[in-house]
Amino acid sequence: MKKVDETLENKTRWFIIFCCLILVGGAGLKLFKRNEEQKREQELVRMETTVKEIKHTFAEVKEIEFSEEFVENDLAGFTSIDVTITTKDAIVGTIGIDFSPNNKAKTLESYAGGTEFKKGTTKK
Repeated sequence: MKKVDETLENKTRWFIIFCCLILVGGAGLKLFKRNEEQKREQELVRMETTVKEIKHTFAEVKEIEFSEEFVENDLAGFTSIDVTITTKDAIVGTIGIDFSPNNKAKTLESYAGGTEFKKGTTKK
């Protein structure tokens, strides 16, 4: 009888361990998905803010196209992205934008390129 009790205890113990692993894995996956959703929402907010800043920096902007993803430099606290801008005069150019979370200005603080665009504000 001891042998049957020991195998039953071992099976029960392994079943409990297996269930705990599944619960921990499920909770970890849920947290990962939540973090990904929050990151996407933050990128959308950054894109909206960047569009407003571009329109307040360059005149006659017709179309703005973002590169695939933001590049974050956590150490320096900056986020970078490449943006292709088309104006009403059919001028197309790409600028690299670096911005910090502390930017409270309506215009772009730091960008590379954009010399082909007129400075000013785009009216709706």
